[in-house]
Amino acid sequence: MEGDIRSTVKSSFQISTLSESGSGYVSDVERVRAFWRHVEHYDAGSQVRQGERSGLEKRLIIVSGWACELRILPDGRRQIFSFLLPGDAIEARGAGSVGACGVVALTRLEVVNHGPQLTADPAYRDAARQALYEAALQRERRLYDHLVRMGRLSAKERVIHLLLELHERLERVGLVHGETFKIPLTQEVFADALGLSVVHINRTLKGLRKEGWVCIKAGSVTLRNRPRLAAASCYRSEADDLEFDALMQRAGEDRMSCAAPPPRRNLSA
Repeated sequence: MEGDIRSTVKSSFQISTLSESGSGYVSDVERVRAFWRHVEHYDAGSQVRQGERSGLEKRLIIVSGWACELRILPDGRRQIFSFLLPGDAIEARGAGSVGACGVVALTRLEVVNHGPQLTADPAYRDAARQALYEAALQRERRLYDHLVRMGRLSAKERVIHLLLELHERLERVGLVHGETFKIPLTQEVFADALGLSVVHINRTLKGLRKEGWVCIKAGSVTLRNRPRLAAASCYRSEADDLEFDALMQRAGEDRMSCAAPPPRRNLSA
């Protein structure tokens, strides 16, 4: 759904062709200018500012580059729990009970504050709000996926699962060529995202390359035989969700009915 946000933003500020005339063309040019007036730039490693000192909340969407949501512990350890790609909305999150949270640019980053357009353009407002709502549902789904990935998958499964997720999300916004996509992530970043040591990440990636499952070269990743990779990492694409969810719901109901707790007994029984 993040691709829907990206297309909504792009179409909202789409410039008309030169063959068009009249006030419509002038209006579109002004929209393009207004769009770029709200674009902010961040260098790699810098923290994205999500609110003004005045208290006004920004509504940021990534135009280009990668970022991540993370928490940092007092001793410097960090946990990355989400990667943000072109077309993704950056949501403001409150402080938690463990560590300081924030959004950090992993590459040179361009974001646009589309909040003014939500209030100024009624035609854009409804489409953008619907896209943001659907994107929030997808973000919640990915967060649950990440919890399962961290808690129940092996190191090999975690790496494959994350690569498949990134491939699917980048393909949705036109940033995959064949089975290959750019990935500006170091092994340290991978380790912080997957809860593994850098040594373990290095060993796992070497194993995947040796088995011929992935090819990593010059900042690009090529996934070979994605169906096999998906089966090996319990990965289910969003395209499979509607059909699969109905099946799993029925199976889950059957398992839950069979897993009823035994009669309660006290400790002395």
